[in-house]
Amino acid sequence: MNLYPLTFYEYLLNDDEQLLLEEYNNGLSNLSIARVAHDRLLEKLFIYYVIGGMPEVVDNFLNQKNDFQQALNTARTIQKSLVNDYSNDFAKHAGKLNAAHIQSIFKNIPLQLASYGDYSVNRYKFKDVIPGKKGFGALSGPINWLEKAGLLIKVLISNRSEIPLISFCKDNFFKLYLFDIGLLGCMLGIEPKTILLNNYGMTKGFFIENYVAQELFASTEANLISWQQRNAEIEFLYAIGNKIIPIEVKSGKRTKSQSLKSYQNRYQPDYAIQITAKELQNSINIIFNIPLYYAGFLNQFFDKISKDDNLHP
Repeated sequence: MNLYPLTFYEYLLNDDEQLLLEEYNNGLSNLSIARVAHDRLLEKLFIYYVIGGMPEVVDNFLNQKNDFQQALNTARTIQKSLVNDYSNDFAKHAGKLNAAHIQSIFKNIPLQLASYGDYSVNRYKFKDVIPGKKGFGALSGPINWLEKAGLLIKVLISNRSEIPLISFCKDNFFKLYLFDIGLLGCMLGIEPKTILLNNYGMTKGFFIENYVAQELFASTEANLISWQQRNAEIEFLYAIGNKIIPIEVKSGKRTKSQSLKSYQNRYQPDYAIQITAKELQNSINIIFNIPLYYAGFLNQFFDKISKDDNLHP
């Protein structure tokens, strides 16, 4: 079995708020959710950004959540311990030299992600990650090791949006995300309060993109693929049969996008998805807005979009 950190929905299942969970499930069924439930789910999602999905972290946080600040402090303490444990385990399983290279890449992933600020994550850069090593050939071994260990998420980048997508990807052209959003915040030293207040400046874009990559990775069997062409890019592409649906990620409620407009002009997709902080809705121009907290259930939305003629603009 492939096991992943708890998704946001799995976190909700353990949070003991039955009415909110019912509203969440009803929203999935009805493609509509009450504003008060939407706002509350965003609050829960911000907590999940801090806690992440590592079982020990989630268990301790939920057991202590009546003392909220103490629960957050405990979560960060456990996360720091887990990061150290992973680093120590590299040497046990990969040998001293390989472990040093694996460690360098593991620590570098959050740093590269943070460098993009509020812009979309771009291709992974190999330069200066391991002293004396450069290029994909020198780093491919440690990257593959971390991928097989489930400690990173690799998203290939296609320069065309045609079936099969994989044929327009290159082995050395990809994005890397960390496997757990909670550990990402921990490794970057972002204080929980800063995340909860949505007050971390130009870091929200990459942070939310990492979260969506996690949710998609745990809920779909397909390879995650991004699209980049000249100055335009779409975070994820999803292939259903002979159709490709672009998925754009926004950290806030602003949804205007030159990249999505460029993609639509080039490929005329039947549908497009924007994952944002806005409420659930579909618009008149074939763009459907999916709230961030439903990122792990895109398959259900795709099924409804393709079967229900009432959803067609």
